[in-house]
Amino acid sequence: MDRPKRNLIDELLVKSNGFLLAMLGVESRRRFTEGVEQLGLSWQGQNVITALCVLAQYGAVSQKQVADFTGIDPRNLVSVIDSLERLTLIQRIPNPADRRGYQLELTAHGESIAKRTHKIRAQLESDMLAPLTNQEREVLHGLLKKLWEHTDMSLGFRSLTKEAHGDDAIHAGIK
Repeated sequence: MDRPKRNLIDELLVKSNGFLLAMLGVESRRRFTEGVEQLGLSWQGQNVITALCVLAQYGAVSQKQVADFTGIDPRNLVSVIDSLERLTLIQRIPNPADRRGYQLELTAHGESIAKRTHKIRAQLESDMLAPLTNQEREVLHGLLKKLWEHTDMSLGFRSLTKEAHGDDAIHAGIK
């Protein structure tokens, strides 16, 4: 049996929304990872930085909250936190309510890196969506948000923010 021609395979795959979403996700993550690696961050490191930026708006942040938010296994999170601490991006502070635990917070240097990470994310989004008009971008966002809200990931995220920070987090736009 002859192998199918490459353009036929491409044509069949491009008909699949799932394939397109997956491949665009892979490309987006590749580009973003390249950008944050220039700042000395790993994929998991930037996830922790992002989690601290979001969760710290609502009070002290525990390692457990960061693990839940990022989906990083708590056993693996320790080494990520150690790495970020060596880079002076975050610091552990003893938890006054639990002597065994720590709260995490960004240092001034960490906040600076977080801002640079946000700029990389915004530039990547602008580049990836460049072929779309503003109206098409709004429609795409609405459709993606609708799909995301239908996932277990969305339900877990909303549950996490509500448990950690109450209904105010949900109403403030963390959905």
